[in-house]
Amino acid sequence: MSRADFDNFIERKAKALEESDKLNPQRQIDEWRSFLNTLYRSVSGYMAKYVEAGHAEISSTDIELNEEFSGPYTVQDLTVSFGGSTVNFKPVGTMLIGSKGRVDVRGPHGVARLVLVDKNVSSSRQLIKVRVSIDDKPLRPEPERASPPEWTWKLVSPPPEMQFTDLTEDTFFDMLLSVADA
Repeated sequence: MSRADFDNFIERKAKALEESDKLNPQRQIDEWRSFLNTLYRSVSGYMAKYVEAGHAEISSTDIELNEEFSGPYTVQDLTVSFGGSTVNFKPVGTMLIGSKGRVDVRGPHGVARLVLVDKNVSSSRQLIKVRVSIDDKPLRPEPERASPPEWTWKLVSPPPEMQFTDLTEDTFFDMLLSVADA
């Protein structure tokens, strides 16, 4: 084995170690809980005026999720009650294809989906990458990513087009009405 082979070996092992560190299940779960807390703080902020006036209530309960990468773990869901309707924000999981996580928003008249994706994503087409290689050698070098993704909560429209819309106060209330009122 030459020195270049050894250098290559060390580089591969360092990358593998770095990747395994990134996929630490407990770290992923902790990060997921943090993103859920951020979402729930936003929901509480949007609803604060109505909660203070006694027109809405917000509560949470512990639920168990079970994902392949981690096994079972506990997170909180969120329930918003207002005007005789109840809307539940139920986490589906993290480490999902195309997103960092998903929460289903269920009301008496439908379901909306919130996904945690890179802030620059506006369409599902942006989540698909095709790589072509021959003998494990790429035909074209993959462009370097300028910076790590900046995860943000977005509403996603139903398939097949799946458009992603930033979660703002206005889009939040539009979503709430769509699942709570016929």
